[in-house]
Amino acid sequence: MSSEATGRVSLGEYLLPAAPIHSSYGTGLVDENSNMELSPQLRAELLDLDAWGEILMTYARTIKVAVALTDSNGQQLGECHNAQAVWRLVHDAAPGRGPGCPFCITTGSPCTAIAEALQTGVPVMARDQAGLTHVAVPLLLGAQRLGAIVAGQVFDRYPEPLSLRRVAKEFGAPAQQLWDLAREHRPVSGAILQSSGELLSVLGHAFLRQRYGAILEAKLAEANRSFRSLIEGVRDYALFTVDQTGYVTSWNRGAQRMLGYVDANIVGRNFSCTFTPEDIQNGLPEKHLRKALRTGRSEDEGWRVRENRKQFWASVNLTALFEDTGSICGVAIVMHDATERRKVANVLEEARQSRARLQENFLSHVSHELRTPLTAIYFFTTNVLDGLLGDLTPEQREHLSLALENVTQLKDMVSDLLDITRVETHKLAVEPQHASSGRLIGEALTTCHTNAAVKNISLRSEVAPGLPFIWADPTRVRQILINLIDNGIKFTPAGGTITIRSQRFAEDDGFLCLSVSDTGCGISPENRELVFDRLAQVRSSAEASRSGLGLGLFISRELVLRHGGRIWVESQLGQGSTFYFTLPVFSLASLCAHVFTAANLEAGSVTLITVDVVAVEGGVQADILLEIRRVLERCIHAFKDVLLPSMNDVEPVVTFFIVACGPSGFEVIASRIVRELQNFDNASKLKPVISSTTLLVAPGHPRGEQIGEITARIERLVQDHLVGKEKLK
Repeated sequence: MSSEATGRVSLGEYLLPAAPIHSSYGTGLVDENSNMELSPQLRAELLDLDAWGEILMTYARTIKVAVALTDSNGQQLGECHNAQAVWRLVHDAAPGRGPGCPFCITTGSPCTAIAEALQTGVPVMARDQAGLTHVAVPLLLGAQRLGAIVAGQVFDRYPEPLSLRRVAKEFGAPAQQLWDLAREHRPVSGAILQSSGELLSVLGHAFLRQRYGAILEAKLAEANRSFRSLIEGVRDYALFTVDQTGYVTSWNRGAQRMLGYVDANIVGRNFSCTFTPEDIQNGLPEKHLRKALRTGRSEDEGWRVRENRKQFWASVNLTALFEDTGSICGVAIVMHDATERRKVANVLEEARQSRARLQENFLSHVSHELRTPLTAIYFFTTNVLDGLLGDLTPEQREHLSLALENVTQLKDMVSDLLDITRVETHKLAVEPQHASSGRLIGEALTTCHTNAAVKNISLRSEVAPGLPFIWADPTRVRQILINLIDNGIKFTPAGGTITIRSQRFAEDDGFLCLSVSDTGCGISPENRELVFDRLAQVRSSAEASRSGLGLGLFISRELVLRHGGRIWVESQLGQGSTFYFTLPVFSLASLCAHVFTAANLEAGSVTLITVDVVAVEGGVQADILLEIRRVLERCIHAFKDVLLPSMNDVEPVVTFFIVACGPSGFEVIASRIVRELQNFDNASKLKPVISSTTLLVAPGHPRGEQIGEITARIERLVQDHLVGKEKLK
């Protein structure tokens, strides 16, 4: 019989079927397509010789072949079980072995059976140069190639004398001894060896899965023990779990120490027993639990109750727990006793408030004391400049103008001091109204014109056409604009330009974006955020032109934030700066949202009431319009009616609009208005002219569409009424 070169045996007779050895076992413990990386330690544990020894020895004795375990590089691990006599004789006589399969005897190219088996995932048979056959069975875990089981060292047919003589000659083995051993060596056919390889694949894969599962279980048990020890060792925090209905499922020693309940008395009870009776009545436990189940997390600080009914202030965190499938299986609760921290925080807050009150009283007193002489100085200086006390020489006029400028600056500083006090005491109020950004920009430019003219600085405005009205405090918006424009004048050299723009905010249609750009010295990157800090004074080449307390931008930021907008700056040194701020757009739908409820709209109609206030003799005095508005507010129902803000952007306003959702709202409100205005001021002889328009609500439409249609019709009616009234004048 002639021997064949090292490598895989010819197709048909010896090549095993190319079917994955996992095919009859499903996916196993690890996804076969997984690319996970196994640690060297886990690989060593999976191929532990003590664990594999018994199964390999049993297989070797049963099939009567040699069996060995290798790593993924083909290196034999441990001993070869049941090594065959012919193989030992030739192997020991061979001049030396090269790399490759540990079973293969060859003087040529190394055997690639193990590498091919690991690459293809199926057993591979090979015959070596000595005529001995072996099979390499891959050991795979998912996509990870762990190693192989090699079985064989047998003839697959009775050897011929000429073949044995050639083997003895090539490898230096005793010919007679080789012949005697070969005659005693019973061949194992290719079919049997192929079946043995398949059996070994099944056994090897099953044992590998079992081994992997056992390792994971041991690791999990160890992790659980460590985690349990960690949980039980935490004494400053209460750690416990509840199911989706709030019943306690686990309880650590920290919880026992903090709340007083032992495990046996709390597990199975609802965690609401740790809340105060008031919180239980208000449904607070259920609210926190629902939020944690809905969003995955809920945080809270509040009073909690121990088993002895004593209360303490707790910081609580609820976190949803998930199964491997992604479904929620419960909630973990971490609780910390924050009573002492709260006491310290209360003391600090009381000290802060006391300090703020003292500062407010001091600044208020100083400011008012300063305002009185400043007002007198301003009054007499303007009288002199106006020529009421005689003509002035040019030099006198120049000096008095400079004095008046400094008095005005000092008055502005006093106003800033009062505002900064209101910021710290949370009393900086804004009163939003229906206003035009273009009109407010024009008023601010008029105010700043004189200061800009001194330095020959050009003031420009760019207001985009068709802009909606804003919902903002006009006085405060003018203050913001004047602060930004004055700031630009200070840092812009003579002959420069300051541009004020108003346009839609690209990031949010619900806001307008106003900006003030200058051609001044610019701001360095590290100072762009600092400029909004209180008392910020950024050095620049325009130092000589500086004035003020450094409060303008800080106050402007606070005012913008109180409107619900934001403010920022973009600047480059030497190229000027642009300050941006956003203000909310006026929305009639938002203003009336609290009365446009489903219940109110079910009545089928909404009434727009118009109140034109006129006087029998003369016009309505502007100083009583605010009082009239307060009277009208008393005449409407808080949850069914809305008194709209000024809608024509012209002061004083003598027309008021009320949106009424009650079915008999007009008659009741009209009678109240007439009576209350008469009681308000008989001397003024106010005579209200009241009219109404009923708007039908489209039935069957979604509430959002109904509100959109109603508000659009109200806005048209309001503008038509104001335009018609203006024409009558």
